[in-house]
Amino acid sequence: MAGEALVPTIKWLAASTPRSLLRDVIAGLVLSILLVPQAMAYAQLAGLPPQMGLFAALTPPLLYLVFGTSPFVSLGPVALVSLVIGEVVGSTSLAPEIGAEIIAIEAGLLLLLLGGFGLGRLVNFISEPVLLGFTAAAAVLIAASQLPTLLGINAARAGDLPTALGGLWVRFGSIKPVTAAIGLAALVTLVLAGRYAAPLLWKMGVKPPFRLALAKSFPLVVIVVAGLVASSSAAPVPMVEAVEGGLPEPVFPFVPLEYWLQLLPGSFAVAIIIFVTATAVAKALAGEDRSNLDTSREAVALGAGNVVAAVTGGYAVGASLSRSALVRDSGGHSPLVTVCASAVVVAVLFFLAPLLAYLPQTALAALVISAVFGLVKTRDIRMVWQHDRVEGLIIGAAFVATLLFGVQLGLAIGAVLGLAHFLWFSSTPRVTQIGTADGGTTYRSVRRDDVTIKTLPVLVVRIDRTIYFGNSEYCEDRIVKLVAQYEGVEHLVLDMRAVNAVDASGAAMLLRLVQRMRDYGVIVHFAATHEPVAQKIRPYGGERSDFHRTVSDALEACGVPEEGPIPYT
Repeated sequence: MAGEALVPTIKWLAASTPRSLLRDVIAGLVLSILLVPQAMAYAQLAGLPPQMGLFAALTPPLLYLVFGTSPFVSLGPVALVSLVIGEVVGSTSLAPEIGAEIIAIEAGLLLLLLGGFGLGRLVNFISEPVLLGFTAAAAVLIAASQLPTLLGINAARAGDLPTALGGLWVRFGSIKPVTAAIGLAALVTLVLAGRYAAPLLWKMGVKPPFRLALAKSFPLVVIVVAGLVASSSAAPVPMVEAVEGGLPEPVFPFVPLEYWLQLLPGSFAVAIIIFVTATAVAKALAGEDRSNLDTSREAVALGAGNVVAAVTGGYAVGASLSRSALVRDSGGHSPLVTVCASAVVVAVLFFLAPLLAYLPQTALAALVISAVFGLVKTRDIRMVWQHDRVEGLIIGAAFVATLLFGVQLGLAIGAVLGLAHFLWFSSTPRVTQIGTADGGTTYRSVRRDDVTIKTLPVLVVRIDRTIYFGNSEYCEDRIVKLVAQYEGVEHLVLDMRAVNAVDASGAAMLLRLVQRMRDYGVIVHFAATHEPVAQKIRPYGGERSDFHRTVSDALEACGVPEEGPIPYT
């Protein structure tokens, strides 16, 4: 219902017990170990000061607590959204901080409208193959955008792979050896730790939850060690900007309307990416039980979180798969986990802010690169390719388009291709003859199952999809051609069990078909028609035809002969 998703709820607090609260607090402490360095690293990816990443991690979890529906989603800075923001803001003359705040507000308002009107299900119109190709390409772009920082090269930000690689090649001779060595060492260590830390700790006998906490502490340890090495190096190593301590002051980007309009297309892309990825994360972590997930409330939670993040010094946020999985694996029961992690971020801002300036940029770049490997889902891509070659090609097209044209245009091209495939698929439904090989117990496709026709002069045809304006003429042409293959057809039985809906064009086509068949001396019968579909057909002249409960009933009414079969040709 429209507006229902805008009503806050305190279900998480009402369902909490002292034991679950304790587990949520422990899980929040574990989460904060990963959240703090990631928030700073993703802000750097977006071309923003690191403190904006920390500020963005403060208030959105509070909004998700009262509007969200997943117990595991961790709202905060994410790599993919940060990449898009960096690309969009880089194309304007605005200061990056102001542009990022405008994008967060516009994207948040778009998501609030989406959820407020109960349109969360629109997320389903971006297909899985499009997302697989897009996110895989985005992972490559994120890694490419961080290579200059990793190697100590001062290169301009690029929104596509050819430009990024070209800029890197031109300035390759200006690599800072010490910076590159620290960054590459951090990257290798992070990749190895991500893969082997937990199994190694398990072999060492470390028990949960300490095993998980220690395994997720490695990124922070690696960055701290990199900072110590960089501080003791004789060669200068670029550090992150100094972080101001304390809580952020409320801000609002008072800029001319033209800038808001200029950033609106990019904000629309950010809103789509936030919503699609967050919904995918929530569904993935819910497993088989998705009964409590409400995509419209998710949209409201995401929208409110982004608006509040913008006015409290942060930038656009989304759902992090790695951090959300950590919430689940560390025993969290509710979004209170991320709220507790935000409280740790507040403590860091008050007590450790000066120390954050000793963290090297190259180590944060290594953290970003190591974190995006999970965006390339090779197993899922392989499964789609095995399932349908056309959808596999859509993955490839979305991947190439994103690499060549950037994330905004790449997502748009992928979405258009996905919709085009759907329209083509739905416009060419299977219209097939069916027959029986077991005396009428079951009816199967004649061509696919090699079933002989034993029903002539009654021809039975099944339509395997909803009939609408895009496929009605195709269905009519196929049925007429099937009837024309045989001489002496007196009755045409349309098996309608797979037709779940018929629009005005489909109903008009069926009327036209009934009249056309009568001109040929063929009577049309409808079998196994759903009542809502039958009600749509009858006003268009369908009352001139007979409706039967089953195909067998229709054949019996037509008086099917007992003689031998007439082979299919």
